[in-house]
Amino acid sequence: MKKNRQENQMAGSRVIRHSIPSNIIFWLKIFWKWEPGVVLLAGLEVVLGTLVPLVGIYLPKLVLDLLAGNVTAAVLIRTLGLWGILAAMLYGLRNGMNGKYFLQNSVRTYLGLDIFFKSLRISYEIPESEWGKKAYQEALRVMEGGDWCASSRTFSSTQAILQNFLCFALYSTVLGVLNPWILLALLALSLLNVLVIEKGLRFEESMREREAQHSRHWNYILSAMGNMTAAKDVRIFGMHPWLGGIRDRAVGEMEADKMSYQKLHNWQHVMNGLIDLVRDLAAYGYLIYCVSAGQIGVSDFVLYFGAVTGFSGFVAGMLYQVGNLKSARNATDYYRAYMDLPEEISEEASYLPVESKKDCGYSPNEMRKSEKEKRIWEAPDIRFEDVSFSYKKEDGSPGEKILEHFNLTIAPGEKLALVGVNGAGKTTLVKLLCGLYQPDEGRILVNGRSRAEMTPQEWYGLLSVVFQEQLILPITIAENISLQPREETDDGRVWAALEKAGLTETFSRQKLDLDTFMGKVISPRGIELSGGQQQRLTLARALYKDAPVLVLDEPTAALDPIAESQVYEKYLEHSRGKTAIFISHRLASTRFSDRIILLDQGRIQEEGTHEQLMERGGAYAHMYQVQSSYYEKDAEQRKRAEGIGIL
Repeated sequence: MKKNRQENQMAGSRVIRHSIPSNIIFWLKIFWKWEPGVVLLAGLEVVLGTLVPLVGIYLPKLVLDLLAGNVTAAVLIRTLGLWGILAAMLYGLRNGMNGKYFLQNSVRTYLGLDIFFKSLRISYEIPESEWGKKAYQEALRVMEGGDWCASSRTFSSTQAILQNFLCFALYSTVLGVLNPWILLALLALSLLNVLVIEKGLRFEESMREREAQHSRHWNYILSAMGNMTAAKDVRIFGMHPWLGGIRDRAVGEMEADKMSYQKLHNWQHVMNGLIDLVRDLAAYGYLIYCVSAGQIGVSDFVLYFGAVTGFSGFVAGMLYQVGNLKSARNATDYYRAYMDLPEEISEEASYLPVESKKDCGYSPNEMRKSEKEKRIWEAPDIRFEDVSFSYKKEDGSPGEKILEHFNLTIAPGEKLALVGVNGAGKTTLVKLLCGLYQPDEGRILVNGRSRAEMTPQEWYGLLSVVFQEQLILPITIAENISLQPREETDDGRVWAALEKAGLTETFSRQKLDLDTFMGKVISPRGIELSGGQQQRLTLARALYKDAPVLVLDEPTAALDPIAESQVYEKYLEHSRGKTAIFISHRLASTRFSDRIILLDQGRIQEEGTHEQLMERGGAYAHMYQVQSSYYEKDAEQRKRAEGIGIL
């Protein structure tokens, strides 16, 4: 298991460098999946983009030939009219293709959603790890740049390369008829353009990491400036000059990067301008010589000079677009690496029953096929057998051991309290129990079945968990309780859960219904709940799910000890017939448990009932006495406040 866990974690830390053709095929598949019309329109635009410049260099030759041929006015008007209509149609159709860019850019929205939902399907260990967070941010870079993001850039550049190549082939044919040596000379001059462009690409590549770091600094400052939670500290501690200096340094870094790019672009323009000047002078000289020698006519001069000018432009265009493909390669590789991470949950996965999500609760019907499986949905016994665990470092190497050869058995229906100071290993134990992390060694069993024998949907379905970080979404009350779409939510069960959690009176007094939104982000008429009410809402959510195992991971840490004790008593009241695990660093809130386990550095230091542990006079008793003195002072202050009408 240890080896598998390390391989799973390290799988995403290796970013494969894909070839440019591989990335082109990858993005074409993405665009075909989300917006197939864009691919078809791009193919049509390539054809039109090839014909338009060809007509552009041939039309002046045609006009001169007609004038030199002394044709009648009717023939001249008719011929030019037909060619004019053709040219107008080609130009109009090509310009009409610009509408596809709205569809093309909409793919960015799908990419962002894909990245987000991918993070929900991969193992929880990955997005919570430092390298996983970095990989997520790197994957999001595929959307940076708006119309010039990696996906749009690759798609547009591929289209431009195809178009330039077709034009290059046609113009080469035209120039080859005149003189093959002219074609070779133009290719040589174009090679100089290649060297100029390649030097610019190498410079941009060398700047990429530095620019990304400066961009991260600036983006953080932008987000922090809108964070009102820091507004009080900024004023009270006089942070304005310091923050202003940080802002100025970040702006200076960004401006320095822009100046470096500007110098590069200026140099490129000068060098390419000199090369173009040499090309045009040489072409003019040779074509004038051919005209004076009677080798070509004036109309041919116009045709060939247009071909010479366009030829170099097409070569430079292809090279420039190849540079764009290279610059988009890095972001594409990170996106592909993230999307290739192994998934533990399929896109179609549901933690709700297949046959009836409303009538059968959260016990999947497919799990009721045998008596052994049916037992899981009764209050199960839980066993940690020789479990060791350590959080991995960014390079995948094991960090400090949090749990080592840990053993624990929780009886069916037992109310167990895990207590200890911060860092004792309580939350890590909960994450392992919830299947969010896998042990390095050992195994965790529920009624004799290990995590490896069950799908993530089955394992997660066993648990109703209330975490310390409260998840209150800007959706309806009903959806916040069920965490399912509104049409799949059982209103009767929601009201029953709210009543058990003690919220129906509050909602009735405020004339709220189940379709009232939480918060004011989506609806200005949404409601804001107090800390205690939010705790009751999360209790109602756990009651709605009605899973056989109830886990409370310090959900009341922000409440005062008395309010916390009241909330825990409410949880206890509704956990009858279930296996319940309570985690807290406040010992008074867990006195009601059947068994209390005091953790210290990932080991069981003491265990027993509250009375047994107090009688022993050990570490638990000492911690309880210290905390009780504060609780008593707090209770006395509350009584005094109530007596004078403050509370």
